[in-house]
Amino acid sequence: MLFCLLLSLLLVVGSTYAWITYSDERINHTQMTVKELSLLIDELFKPDLQWRPGKETEKRVTVQNNGQIPAIARVSLYEFLLQFEVDLRDGEGVGNGGLKKVNKASSQPIEAEQLSTWKVGNTYDASGVFFVASSVFLSDTQNSETAYKYKGTPSTEGLAYLTLHFNESAIYDSTNPPHSNLQDYWYYESGYFYYSEVLQPGDSTIPLLTSVSLAETIPNEYKGALYQLVPVMDGHDISKQLLDDWQLSGPVASLYNGKLH
Repeated sequence: MLFCLLLSLLLVVGSTYAWITYSDERINHTQMTVKELSLLIDELFKPDLQWRPGKETEKRVTVQNNGQIPAIARVSLYEFLLQFEVDLRDGEGVGNGGLKKVNKASSQPIEAEQLSTWKVGNTYDASGVFFVASSVFLSDTQNSETAYKYKGTPSTEGLAYLTLHFNESAIYDSTNPPHSNLQDYWYYESGYFYYSEVLQPGDSTIPLLTSVSLAETIPNEYKGALYQLVPVMDGHDISKQLLDDWQLSGPVASLYNGKLH
């Protein structure tokens, strides 16, 4: 079963940079059993409508078991970025101009909350002023290979200027394995952050993500860009079928030794 939660969005386009900071779309996948298996992404988000270079915006992501049976959770993160055309006539030809404005909307206007409208050539209506999309990067929430890569290379140049701030003291991977008997942490492998513990009904994970920041060095060409960060959660009961359904082996499978039946 798929649960989609979407918070209301606002955008203010300023004279320098104006980034949308979304609580975004939160996608929850849970496998249904006789008793209700239900987990949800619990997100604390403080939108900053004038998100300027060097600023950090709080975005705290946890998972809660709001169902009736014990469950295991994993989370993947997907980024989306849209740039607008920059008018270079008032600059030096290196992206120092303002956003290019046009007089009419495209046949399919950009809706900030609808990623299907994020297409090159589409226009965005900012209070009667239309900006034209020049470049779009879209992840695929159905393909974990396009998910955010922890400690990896950004999927596109613009994303290099955005930093996701994790709960670093509680995140481990193959290069930084957890010590034995450690509890309540996240383990990253191949696009997924796996929570180490079985979540009993009413339990929540520790935070995975705490905030997102925009680099002071971001070029002017990204002025006014739209950015979305979509956390996707998968939940499963504690049967051994988990290992096959999620195709787990090695260190990730060992997280759940003695916890499955």
